[in-house]
Amino acid sequence: MPRACAICGKTAAYGYNVSHSKVHTHRRFDANLHPAVIDGVKLLVCTRCRRTQTKDARMAKKRERARR
Repeated sequence: MPRACAICGKTAAYGYNVSHSKVHTHRRFDANLHPAVIDGVKLLVCTRCRRTQTKDARMAKKRERARR
C-alpha cells in the first residue's frame, strides 16, 4: 500500500533540516495518514480529507433534520 491519501493523493514532501549553523540536510515531511473506514472499506486517508468527510456527513444529517 503506497503512503498516499486514498482521496486526494497527498504524499510526502521534501525539504531541509536547517541547523543554527545553517547547514542544510535533506529531510522528508510525511503526510499525516490514518486508517479510516469509508463506505465499508478501510483506507489510508490524510487528516484534512478525514475532517472534510466527517464535516460533510454531519452537515448532511443537519440538512436532513431541518427538512423534517
